[in-house]
Amino acid sequence: MKITKVEPINLQYVVLVKVYTDEGIVGVGECSPFYPPVICAHIEHTLAPHVVGMDPFDVEAIVAKMLISNYKIAGQTQAMAGAGIEIACWDIMGKALNQPIYRLLGGAYRSTIRVYASSMRRDISPEEEARRMYDLSSKYGFTAGKVRVGSEYGFDRDESPGRSLAVVKAVRDVMGDDFQLMVDANSCFSAPRAIELGRRYEQLGVFHFEEPCPYTDLDATAKVAKALDLAIAGGEQDWDLQVFKAMLVKQAVDIIQPDVIKCYGFSHTKKIAALAEAFSTPVTLHNAKPHLGTVATLHFVAATPSCRYAQEYSIEPYPFRNQLFEPRLEVVDGHIDLPQGPGLGIVLNEDLIKENRVG
Repeated sequence: MKITKVEPINLQYVVLVKVYTDEGIVGVGECSPFYPPVICAHIEHTLAPHVVGMDPFDVEAIVAKMLISNYKIAGQTQAMAGAGIEIACWDIMGKALNQPIYRLLGGAYRSTIRVYASSMRRDISPEEEARRMYDLSSKYGFTAGKVRVGSEYGFDRDESPGRSLAVVKAVRDVMGDDFQLMVDANSCFSAPRAIELGRRYEQLGVFHFEEPCPYTDLDATAKVAKALDLAIAGGEQDWDLQVFKAMLVKQAVDIIQPDVIKCYGFSHTKKIAALAEAFSTPVTLHNAKPHLGTVATLHFVAATPSCRYAQEYSIEPYPFRNQLFEPRLEVVDGHIDLPQGPGLGIVLNEDLIKENRVG
């Protein structure tokens, strides 16, 4: 079997990749959709020329070719583009073998995936966030959730005065002590401010404190991890195995957070998880988009023992959230069951894609 064509699909809020083969099997993947025209350009001009003609079963060779052939321009956007291609190759393999991807990744260590309600918003009041978390948890059975604190890359600034503490207090008051509560700072704080806030979060029973310092400053994050008893999480921005190794060696994080649609797909993320396991560090995948990235996350988590905590599931009303593919993902009692069809186990809504495609 040979790859004959690699096609980027820009839906503005979603970036898909279709990989075609000479046997008529078409695989689909998703890329993290930041700056879609750039991601699509990488797929079309940087990566596809090296992938066409290769066997989609040779995913290790494909990822190595994408990395090595373009090493002078390696970076996050190229890793995002490569992830979509790599995931599509696994989709092809699953379809060819009539098996779901999780079985090809090692089989079902777990058959249903616990997920947490992940808020992406800083523009609502602490009281509104607490009510929203309560309503969604009551409806879908979430036993864990995450709120945003600080201001994204905000240099110690809150989105609104006092919100970083107030939103955590409000959610804890409404949800009670048994609710597993996490916070995400998106690189906002200096080490001293993160430690100051983290000590307050410890008193409020926060489970993990995500990306407290700029993600590029592992030394600052390591200071926070050393000073606090709650778990520090990070890794969503990274793709390089050496960076993840440095996180673990420096003891900068207690929970590793790769994103399967950001870091070259399943095979690369598997290596990150194995590296983390060698350091006795659990994996909670970053997963901000509720589309094929969530489907890929489910397959990965099912086959990876170190993904032992609740995994991220966005609660935001993204475009095409429930229309892009069938069957829909359903959260029941805070869990999502594994897709059982071949490959990713989904069928795209081609009419929606045709109507909403950009370019």
